Amino acid sequence: MKSFETLVLVRQPVERLWATVRDRLPDLVPSIDEVETVLVLERDEVAPGRTRIVNEWRSTQHIPAVLAKALHATEIGWIDRSEWDSVTRVCRWSIEPSVLGEHIECRGTTTYASAMGGRGSRITFAGSFDLAPGALGKLAGPLERPVAAFVESMVTTLIPKNARSVFEAAAALVDTEVGS
Repeated sequence: MKSFETLVLVRQPVERLWATVRDRLPDLVPSIDEVETVLVLERDEVAPGRTRIVNEWRSTQHIPAVLAKALHATEIGWIDRSEWDSVTRVCRWSIEPSVLGEHIECRGTTTYASAMGGRGSRITFAGSFDLAPGALGKLAGPLERPVAAFVESMVTTLIPKNARSVFEAAAALVDTEVGS
């Protein structure tokens, strides 16, 4: 298992940023690198101040032909399942990738806090990624351990980078709407 964490500061009040990321994620897609679409599959108010959301993401990245054949997949996508608690401003999430999903566990939390004297937001995005032993056995053969370590390192770099892009896109959208 490999852990990851990133801290992002943006110049938008936490209430606006929180609501934008939670409620308008598909609107952010044009500003997020390497994301083609985000489709909201489910949205439920499970309790006062608690919202459960399921999103399907599609990436503009494609799996290299050699791997695509072995994995029986051509594109990269994932399902994110999240629960947003408006009281604590904590979002608990899990990601189910479309490739090797049965061998991967990825989950974490995103914490939103007021910053810059109420004029900004501090977002802490933290999680873990676990690739089950043997998941790459047929693909990597005797090199499975170093290949698995490489995959974990790559993914735990890309996920926080993608999250940062989402938060920055949300801040830019809020800024545009407030400025108009």
